Amino acid sequence: MREMVNRVQEVIRLDINLSQLRRNIEIISGLLKREVKFMAVVKGNAYGHGLVPIAKALEEFGCHSLGVVRIIEAIALREAGIKIPIMMLAPIMPSQAAEAVMNELTIMLDNEATAYEVNKCAKGCNKVIQVHIKVNTGLNRFGIEPDKVLEFIKNIKDNCDNLEIEGIYTHFRDPEFNKSFTDTQIAIFNELLGMLEKEGFRPPLAHAAATGGILIYPEAHYNMIRCGILLYGEEYLKGKKILPEGVLPLTSFASRVIKINEVQTGQPIGYGDKHIASRKSRIAVIAGGYGDGVSRGWKNILIHGQKVPIVNYAMDCIEADITDVEGNVQEYDEAVLVGHQGSECITWEEACYGLNSEVDEQLQRITNRVPKNYYYEK
Repeated sequence: MREMVNRVQEVIRLDINLSQLRRNIEIISGLLKREVKFMAVVKGNAYGHGLVPIAKALEEFGCHSLGVVRIIEAIALREAGIKIPIMMLAPIMPSQAAEAVMNELTIMLDNEATAYEVNKCAKGCNKVIQVHIKVNTGLNRFGIEPDKVLEFIKNIKDNCDNLEIEGIYTHFRDPEFNKSFTDTQIAIFNELLGMLEKEGFRPPLAHAAATGGILIYPEAHYNMIRCGILLYGEEYLKGKKILPEGVLPLTSFASRVIKINEVQTGQPIGYGDKHIASRKSRIAVIAGGYGDGVSRGWKNILIHGQKVPIVNYAMDCIEADITDVEGNVQEYDEAVLVGHQGSECITWEEACYGLNSEVDEQLQRITNRVPKNYYYEK
């Protein structure tokens, strides 16, 4: 499909501004001390922006490492020629150890079985594999309990000669809304780091801050941060503006009017009885349905720089009422689902209001048949 996308112009597309990605990195890096390393999180197909093209840009822009969750993402990056460290941010199964070692991935460890298998595979390949120890400070998802960490590290050092403990980290549960709990998590992690330092077992890298931590808790930057949705410039908290000035979205999501119909009063528009015309109406059929990631419940679209209501949905198209649009809408005119047109704008945050969805979730719903157009500003 990728080769076809390069040959054939589609009626719907996702435009991705790599110049803005560079600016976002520069602004976020300005919040950090010079010694803090920048891990760019590209899990979930780079939050829907396209795994390999975004990762190549991030490597070019000087990011220290990339974070993924699925091993298939990590392998795809290595096969695309990515050389910088790639960290698994979730546990791998022991059966995946050979692939992880072959691709020289940085492994998250929170259990001995995986550690032993990775070490075994690394020894067989004559490699030393970097690992980061995950600590559970209250999220209760992955990680070792703090009082078990020292014993775990000693065990790895004693029994796994082909593993190098490069880092230790934790993850915050609710940094934007629960300062008291986050402060407790930071205190638990700091106490652990102090104890490990005293015992001579503190790993070189420590990290805790993802987006909320980066913006709100500079004391939790340590010497590495993990930058996810912030990197892509999206306001991810409904109704709140928390991103630094100049950190902006990379994407615009655009389609085209592919048919205009005149509908009489009382006639249905699209499948079922969801919308019956209450007046004589002009209805634009626009390429892009839930087969592209335009979920049912999307409220508005921009045509001729004006917001118009979407009245029905299908897998391959949506229908919008353009009766009140000023100007002569014609077939193949551009229609913007997310982005600017004229003086109007629809953000991903706004689009999600009617979808019972979050920005990072909705971005990842864009399907592979929507071509991604990467560009730098002139």
